[in-house]
Amino acid sequence: MLASVISACSSLGKLVAGRASHGAVIRGGHEVNDVVTSTLVDMYGKSGCFDYSWKIFKRIPNPSVVEYTSIIVGASKYGLGKLSIELFEEMVERGVKPNDVTFVGVLHGCSHSGLVDEGLGFLNSMLEKHGVEPEAKHYTCVVDMYCRVGRLDEAHKLAKSIHVETPAEGALLWGTLLSASRLHGRVDIAQEASRRLIESNQQVAGAYVTLSNAYASTGEWEIAHGLRSQMKQAGVVKDPGCSWVEIRDSTFVFHAGNLSFERGEDVLRLLRELEGRMKERGYAGGSLGLVFFEVEQEAKEEIVSLHSERLALAFALIVIPKGITIRVMKNLRMCKDCHEAFKAISGIVERDFIVRDVNRFHHFRDGSCSCGDFW
Repeated sequence: MLASVISACSSLGKLVAGRASHGAVIRGGHEVNDVVTSTLVDMYGKSGCFDYSWKIFKRIPNPSVVEYTSIIVGASKYGLGKLSIELFEEMVERGVKPNDVTFVGVLHGCSHSGLVDEGLGFLNSMLEKHGVEPEAKHYTCVVDMYCRVGRLDEAHKLAKSIHVETPAEGALLWGTLLSASRLHGRVDIAQEASRRLIESNQQVAGAYVTLSNAYASTGEWEIAHGLRSQMKQAGVVKDPGCSWVEIRDSTFVFHAGNLSFERGEDVLRLLRELEGRMKERGYAGGSLGLVFFEVEQEAKEEIVSLHSERLALAFALIVIPKGITIRVMKNLRMCKDCHEAFKAISGIVERDFIVRDVNRFHHFRDGSCSCGDFW
């Protein structure tokens, strides 16, 4: 029962409720239960508290594969690829046999840290050394690994060779390649990836939008607008991006450009003030190629400055006392422009921010990010 409650808190990023559940675990003497401890490790990891995950894990005398896998996955989400490798090697040395999920975790860790050779080594060792048959999800991790270091041709070649069992597996594979091809300006690969997604009726809205952005990033505005029109005619609607922060026992949700919430005017005023101070430090809003519209620079800055994660951050800066780490959750990938802004703001206000986007965690402190700008 407790494990199910903690797991629910983990999925929703509900740190306050998760901590309350942890208290119930301690009071009930359930800390020796493998399932409960692994869900606690997972919950704190997914809530932006990897330090707590680590402390709980280190208190486990003989971690099982479930607990090792939870901490390896957590480390990978924080971009701690070398730590995930060390943990994997430790578990093998202790005679704990890794499973298919363990390999997903360590491969993700390698991917988010640019450790391509190490990742390929793990993939090649799966069956031969550990008796685990590589599946589509493992090869997709390698595709992602290639993509993150700009080796798009190798990623594309591998993607075409992977046999997927379900539409969901195909969506993850081709969605990964589509996002990377847009970021690296490879419209040729983006075309194929989006076609496969649309034909399989998977991530259709995202496929249209990302392909449109890929064309726009190369100056092909007519094609980009045409794709947006096709999307509209087909009745395809993209799920809106949003961000949220948890304060005490309440969750506050923010949508891009929407200031119709309590203290919205205060948030806008703070963002304008911070923007001015960022520019003094060399920040150029809307200049990083993430706003794909034929608009003037001033309009680009306006669009980016009201992204949902910035609204959430400004609200949290106003409401959450100094000295407490601010945690922002986002349902999409954090854009590069906002990433640069968060780094700058962390230095200006001298506070720590942790952002969980759809891919990983970013810990901003003193003008830098834990990802080392590799994400």
